[in-house]
Amino acid sequence: MDDLKTPVARLARLFRDARDKWKAKALERQKRLRAAQVRIRDLEQSRAYWKGRALAAEEQDAKSDAAAKTPVEDEDDIPPQWGTPVAHHHHALEVMQLSLQLFLHASLGCRGVSGVLQQFAAFLPLSVPAYTTVLNWSYRLGLAVLQRPLPQHDDWIFILDQTIALGEYKCLVVLGIPASRLSQCGFSPSHHDMTVLAVEITAHSTGLWVEAVLQRVAARTGNPVQIVSDHGSDVRKGIALFCQQAPSVVATYDISHAVATQLKAHWRDDPHWQAFSKQAGTTLSAYQQTDLAFLLPPRQRTKARYMAVEAQIDWAQRLLAYHDRGDFSAIGRPCVFSAQAWVHLRQTRGLSVVNPLRALIGHRYDSRQALCAALRAQAPSAGDDLDDAFWRLADRSYARFLEAFEWIFAYREVVPLWVQTIGVSKTVQTTLKTQGLSSATPARLKAKLAAPASLPASVAAFQTQLLAQVHEQAAKLPDGAIWLASSDIIESVFGHYKTFTTRGPLKEVGRLVLMIPAFLTALTPQVIREAMTSVRTLDVEQWVETHLGDSMLKRRRQALKPT
Repeated sequence: MDDLKTPVARLARLFRDARDKWKAKALERQKRLRAAQVRIRDLEQSRAYWKGRALAAEEQDAKSDAAAKTPVEDEDDIPPQWGTPVAHHHHALEVMQLSLQLFLHASLGCRGVSGVLQQFAAFLPLSVPAYTTVLNWSYRLGLAVLQRPLPQHDDWIFILDQTIALGEYKCLVVLGIPASRLSQCGFSPSHHDMTVLAVEITAHSTGLWVEAVLQRVAARTGNPVQIVSDHGSDVRKGIALFCQQAPSVVATYDISHAVATQLKAHWRDDPHWQAFSKQAGTTLSAYQQTDLAFLLPPRQRTKARYMAVEAQIDWAQRLLAYHDRGDFSAIGRPCVFSAQAWVHLRQTRGLSVVNPLRALIGHRYDSRQALCAALRAQAPSAGDDLDDAFWRLADRSYARFLEAFEWIFAYREVVPLWVQTIGVSKTVQTTLKTQGLSSATPARLKAKLAAPASLPASVAAFQTQLLAQVHEQAAKLPDGAIWLASSDIIESVFGHYKTFTTRGPLKEVGRLVLMIPAFLTALTPQVIREAMTSVRTLDVEQWVETHLGDSMLKRRRQALKPT
């Protein structure tokens, strides 16, 4: 140290830096060594696993060869081999078909499918796929259906709508059915009557984008004769732009949404309806955890509320009928001949009649009939024609009912008007959904509906407005054409699709949209074989990467990984 001219402080700093660098290098070498050891261990385990499988396969082949060379005296002793093999697949075609039917149509989860097949395996010589295998089969089937050529018809009817979920993406689905097939399905097509024409995903839905989707679909199928939609803003604009390029296409408004829009406009400024809806919601919140939960109104929708408003009116009508029957024993509270009830009878019937009833004050009875019988036993005329005021004091179940639902009596006069209004809307919808939309539809509806002069003013006004809406849509159709009036089928498709998304941790628009074409197609052996041989799991991953990118769950795990 004495021979060095460099200051000691600087030498110490240099030595410390050199030590830290060598220490960091040593730590890095240790990490690489550990990673290499882990990789070697995994490779050795993988090698042993695959070696074991290869040896087992060789042993099985040897046994098969030996069994083939051994003469069999009785062919009935040979165990049956159930299933048709599929190239490059371990599981038989019938196993694939059964698994897809259970998952896509029977609403079993993919884990449930494996559990059911595990039970079947005790009786049938079949293989049991893992739950992830069932899910991958569904993805591959859906992608295969999307990619196959579409049939050419000159009378296509398009039905389109969008679905949204958590996140920025929207999914536009275009379904199609030839107009010539509507009469065969009673103008109310089912899932298997529809053809999936497009499933498109975007983060920025605009009218121009919807038009571009329709142009691509029309290039594959030919221009449609009709497009049915719910008139969402983006969809309506896109259809209008498309119709400018194809003037012969008729764009019609779904009758279910049209009726809901008319109901909303009809009742928007009705103070009775607004007060009723508010009171029903308040009652539901206040008594949903009580003994009166079985009498509560149905929960109102947060979206498309007026498409399900019939349930609210039906509940009000049934609750009033329940009150008028006078039997509140289901609430489970006893009838008590209280002192207040005795005083009420004394005031209405006189002391001489009810004086013998003093001995019953405070007694409990299971029902009104039991109380009336006890009153008659003490005073023969005391148990007859008891009024509502008496039962308010004596029937604790009735008092409990009034505590929650007495407000409903204020709407006794308007509920019949609401029932008539709903009856008009149901008649219109049923006629159009079962007989289709044509230029003769308005006249047919007028013959079925009551004359406006015989209806209350509010109901007649609603009926007139609704008929005008139907006439406007029917006037667009050419003479003699009977086409589709409702897009309920696509709402049903979205409802079935959401049974799959609700099982996921995040309700996002993701790869599960491939379930839509999967469960809409007929699960025949030919369709399944073509899908499994033409589409790989890698193709599904490439489609997801192109249209969706990383899922929200993957990004969440990366961003919120534990420290």
